[in-house]
Amino acid sequence: MRVAVFGAAGFIGKNLIRALQERGMEFIAADIAESPFSRDVNYTQVDILNPNKVEEVVSWAGTDGVVVHLAASPLSASWEDMKTNMRVNIEGTLNIMEACRKHRIQKMIFSSASSIIGKVQYPEGRNYAVVDEEHPCTPMTPYAITKKACEDYLRIYHNKYNNFNYLIFRFFNVYGPEQRAGVVPSVYRTLKKGETFTIYGERDNPPIRDFIYVGDVVKFIINGIKREDVKNEVVNLGTGVPTTIEALVKISAEILNVEARIAYAPPKPGEIGNFIADLKKLKRLFGEKPKTNLENGLQKTFEWMEKFKNW
Repeated sequence: MRVAVFGAAGFIGKNLIRALQERGMEFIAADIAESPFSRDVNYTQVDILNPNKVEEVVSWAGTDGVVVHLAASPLSASWEDMKTNMRVNIEGTLNIMEACRKHRIQKMIFSSASSIIGKVQYPEGRNYAVVDEEHPCTPMTPYAITKKACEDYLRIYHNKYNNFNYLIFRFFNVYGPEQRAGVVPSVYRTLKKGETFTIYGERDNPPIRDFIYVGDVVKFIINGIKREDVKNEVVNLGTGVPTTIEALVKISAEILNVEARIAYAPPKPGEIGNFIADLKKLKRLFGEKPKTNLENGLQKTFEWMEKFKNW
């Protein structure tokens, strides 16, 4: 089986490529950036808005191959330039989908985001929800809108073309080595400088997230590649463990052996609600749940950050 990975130069992509190498799997890595890998990695520079270049990569994978689509214009860019964000995330995804359909790829794996949930339906008496894949989606950011649209396009494509198969993983808060932006790198930088970390939310109703270690994410992507029977599904990929941002800061400070200084500020526009992943479907399809707890995951992440100080 051949595997084509779009978005290979990103945070999750780099971890996936290394895991594919370790397992001796045949792959091609593609991204708009110059290669961050050594020369032994089969890498090609591709803009997913160029359908011809996209098709070259997908055709390499062939009929029995799998395409993993991790490429995206991120959340921050969605506020700065909604039109470009929309084109990259939706038009770029459609280019990959069409190439997969044309070359009868076995399956396309798409990285969606838990933020598409947006407004959360809270159970009575609790300040966070356990969200399954059937929860209504009300995206609150331009980025989340594009991810929701891509989920719908994948479903419609499969309905129209029976030979087109997909698997959607809704990533919750992924962290780990190679991550440059996000709450965990921000916590690390702030604590190492001895500064105060600002939490955007209410102290009496603190923001809660579901943090999943990138190594676990990669493991399930590879399982999704190998499992021909798991297809045309939307699957939550989190841990099902609620963690307040305040707890994240305090655990991080303990690992780094520094003082945790915390302040609160009003929530930012588009902030998601408090919810965690319902993992019943993940467990049913793959027979297991993510195994890395937050303390161990942060320890591994900070060790990488300490080693690569120029990141």
